[in-house]
Amino acid sequence: MNADNELEKMKKWGHALDKAILIICKIVYVFCLLAGVLILVNMFGIFNTMGLTVDLTCFGYTINFQELSHPLQIAVSLLLIAMLVITCIMVNALVHALRSVFQSIANGRPFENSTVKGFRKAALWIAILGVGNGKISGLIIAALCLFLSYVFHYGMLLQQESDETL
Repeated sequence: MNADNELEKMKKWGHALDKAILIICKIVYVFCLLAGVLILVNMFGIFNTMGLTVDLTCFGYTINFQELSHPLQIAVSLLLIAMLVITCIMVNALVHALRSVFQSIANGRPFENSTVKGFRKAALWIAILGVGNGKISGLIIAALCLFLSYVFHYGMLLQQESDETL
């Protein structure tokens, strides 16, 4: 009876986290779209007529975007858009991995192979995004996801053993 209550709590949390991840994903897409529009607007020089300046900082060096030649401005803008698209693709893969975990939990099957794989994929994408942003916290969160994959894998093995003995 107590295990059933805990499973119901886990289902509710899985469902809530699945919905939260979906909402966060949509917010990230809106920010990516806005960033892409701003990059395009800047690429076509609209900021120059408004008196605004854009400074790019990379590896500790700051470059005034408007001081670059126009072809170089276009090249830098296209590179920024490419990086933005790649980041959105990686975030989408991370969201897909996390949603597979939370959907398995919401369906009342937390100890199955899709949950383990989802945690491992999430760990990979979090590590890549963390390294790409230069933040150690991403690696720590990735290590925690990897650890959780082993915990859920162990739970999956115990569940299989329990099912086979009945």
